[in-house]
Order: sequence, then structure tokens, then C-alpha cells
Amino acid sequence: MGRSRPVRSRGLFDWYNLRPIDPIAHISGVPDAMLEDNSRCSPQYTDSLPDFGTGKKRGTFWIHTYGCQMNVHDSEIYSGQLRRLGLVPAETPEQADVILLNTCSVREKAEEKLFSELGRLRRLRELDEARRQAGKEPVRIGVTGCIAQQRGEQIIERESSVDFVLGTRAIRALPSVLDALADGQEAQVVTEDFIDFDASDADRLDRVRAFVTIMEGCNNYCSFCIVPTTRGLEVYRTGDEIIDEVRGLSIRGYREVTLLGQNVNSWTDKSTGLDFPGLLRRLDEELAGDIAGVERVRFLTSHPKDLSPALIEEMGRCSKIAKHLHLPVQSGSDRILQEMNRHYTRRDYLQIVERLRGTVEGVGLSTDLIVGFPGETDKDFEATLELIREVDYDSFYSFEYSPRPDTAALSYDDTLPPEIKRQRLVELQELQRDIQARKNREWEGQTVEVLVDSFSRKTRDDVSGRTSSNQIVNFTGDRKLIGILVDVEITRSGAHSLYGEIRSHSR
Repeated sequence: MGRSRPVRSRGLFDWYNLRPIDPIAHISGVPDAMLEDNSRCSPQYTDSLPDFGTGKKRGTFWIHTYGCQMNVHDSEIYSGQLRRLGLVPAETPEQADVILLNTCSVREKAEEKLFSELGRLRRLRELDEARRQAGKEPVRIGVTGCIAQQRGEQIIERESSVDFVLGTRAIRALPSVLDALADGQEAQVVTEDFIDFDASDADRLDRVRAFVTIMEGCNNYCSFCIVPTTRGLEVYRTGDEIIDEVRGLSIRGYREVTLLGQNVNSWTDKSTGLDFPGLLRRLDEELAGDIAGVERVRFLTSHPKDLSPALIEEMGRCSKIAKHLHLPVQSGSDRILQEMNRHYTRRDYLQIVERLRGTVEGVGLSTDLIVGFPGETDKDFEATLELIREVDYDSFYSFEYSPRPDTAALSYDDTLPPEIKRQRLVELQELQRDIQARKNREWEGQTVEVLVDSFSRKTRDDVSGRTSSNQIVNFTGDRKLIGILVDVEITRSGAHSLYGEIRSHSR
């Protein structure tokens, strides 16, 4: 039987009826690295049929997350909604009644991963008839996130296994969409702008660190970037809402909070005029007396053109603000920066770095870089290498340019051979490996304060944490140390992390 044309979800009046729920069990271990694949799973499973919406019969769900920290946090909210409907995480997609693929569209490779995964999931459709004979609903497969926002109905038209598509600002539509499907409606596509910042029911994946979204969207229109299309223009939460959420997380025992936005430096409370430096100052004051609560506040991501001297001053002054900044530069060539529509020059960027290091003692600095942008010459690439040497980054994320639809750079003359792009990426990454190894060696013999957040990835005999400046430190310890600030003497260094011995507990 052919599929009917997808319809836009009806009955949206009840999207915002969700109420805060009691804290739920936390599952730790979400990777911090940007642009990773993050699967959410748990060994729990049940055969019972879920009643998606009004009832609470138990069922299962499986979420696969592609992309940045904002997508991870969105998946936490989706997970919280599904738990509230009575579903529990499944160990594998084959065991799930509801499957969500929360997508990223920053690079073309992410789209390829999505459709490859959908192809693998198509085999689950072969089980639908058996499920019906057993009195069950068919498995529900949904695509959410940035690709969903951008491609909408095209996804369902291309891939018959998909039941629903939810855009980046339609997160709260999930219960209504599942209800509509259970009532026999056809495939659902919701990409309208119904933004809701409430994360009170989020299923937090970490017991120590929490994400807090302070804004959505971006107004910058960098020529290579699809974010204004997929996330929309900038919309800000109020300062009081942000502070209330952070205070609540502190009361619940979270030790670190990361403020999220595509361009956090441009955040403004339109009702009061409070700017981002002022928000950091208020948070620092609120948390200063809360010994058992949040010890560090981080923020992602910053745009150099909006990084004000006032923000740097607050980073240096506020004890609760982490001494680390992720400041994407993208290129070291003024010509390429202009083509990218970045609104700053190489000199502007270096002046920011100089002020930052002169004001914030021991600050850690990371960045994003693109190689192979249309028209990039050998001279342009060498300018990027020179900038890396001059700034001496602690770490960075680097990528080959990926042409994206609905961006200005898509019309640029992109004639650079793929092998040259790959060669430049390898050269750039080799340079950074050398710099990072040298900088890591410089930590040997020093004692640093570490917030322990998880077991080490390699062994359960070791725990892992981060310094305020974002260095990863591994050392021997047990579960009781997770969530505690400890002093660790660095005894050796690796390519990407440090190793040490605990000297004392801070708090």
C-alpha cells in the first residue's frame, strides 16, 4: 500500500501541558566532544504496548543523537517526555517501540549518516504485521533536529520507514504527534516555530554536569553555515528563567553547568537590558554562597565579533566561571574570513586572545577551523597554520569545508581538489597534535583542581575529570569521588589528557 502525503500535526493546543516531574534516575557518560554520535540506551525492556499520550502503559524508546551539545540537551528533553508517557529506554533499536534520530546538518557527512541509519531501520517495518497480530502498534520512527527542520516532508517522501518529522523548535510536539499516529493519522511533519525553553522534565544524562539552553538561533549568516536556516534567528530566554534553572540544578546537586547557544555572547534579556557579561556576574553572585552546589559555569559557543572586553573582565573576576573559552576562528586568512562573512580580522582575533590571556589567569583556549573553503590558496592555508602557532591553542576541532544548501558559500567557485583539502586537514591536525603534546607535558609536576565527573574510559579503577581550564585528568579513584573537587598532582601526560595522583579533597 502506498503512503499518503504527510500531514502537519493537528491538536497542537496541548503541546505545553507537560508539567515538571520528579527527578528521575540519571545515566552518566555522555561524551563531551563536539559533533559526536551519542546513543542513549539502557538494558531495560518490556513487551507491553505503549498508549502514546493519555495512558501510561509501559513501552520502550531508543534515541540516537548526532551533533553538538545542544542536540544532546534536546535529546534529554525528548527522553524526559517519553519517560513521562510511561516509556523506558531500550537497549537496541530492535527492542524499541519508538525510535528517534536527532540529527545534525552542519556537514554533509551527518546527512549521509542519517539516511544510512534509516536504511538499516527499514528492516523493522517487516515486523509491523507481526506486531499487529500480537495486538501491538507498529514501531514509530521519527527524525528530529536540524535535518528535520531543513528537509521536512522530503525526509518522509524519500524514506518510507519514517512516521514523523519534528523540527528544532517543535520538541514539545512529540506527545501530540504520537497521539495522532495512534489515532490512525498519516505521517506527521511539524517544523513550525513553537519554541519552548522549559527543560524541567529533561532526562539528564549526567549526574554531575548539566546543560542549560539560554538562546536559540543565530543572526550572523556566516557564508558556510546552515544554522540560521535550521535553528532560526536568535530568540533569548529571560535572565530570571536562566538563573532559576541553574539554581534548581544546584539544589539537586549538579556541580557544573554549561550555558548553551549558537552565539551566547549576543544573549540579551530584552525585558531588562541585561547582557551576557551581566548574566555571568549575576550567576556568580547567586552561586557564591552555595557550597554544595554548582562550582563551575561554562558557556558555548562564542563568536569573536561579540566577545566584549566586559565579558573578558567577568571571566577574570568571577570565581564560578570556568577559565576556558571556546572561540571559533575558522581561518587565519583575512581574505577567507571576509568571504566567510565573519565580521572580524586576524588582528581583531589576536587582540582578543591577548586581552583574554592578560586578564584570565591560566585560561584554556580552543577553537574551530575549516580547511578547503572555496578559493583557499596555499597562502591562505599558511596564514591559518601561522595563526595556530601564534595562538598556541590547547585544542581545536578541524574539518574540511562541506557545502551546505541555503548558504551563500554554496554559490562560490569550489574547485579545490578533494585530495588537497584532505592533505591540508592532515597537516593542520599534525601541527595541533605536536602543540597539544608539548602543552600537556608542561603540566607535569603541577597540582591542579579537578572536578571528577565520571569513570575513566579505559578502566573502572580510574576516575576522570576536568580542570577549570578544561584539561582532562585521569587518576586512580572510586565512585565516591564523582562530583567532588579534588587536588591532583600531574605525574605524566598523554596526547589528549593528563594523568596524576590525588593529593587532597577540596569540597
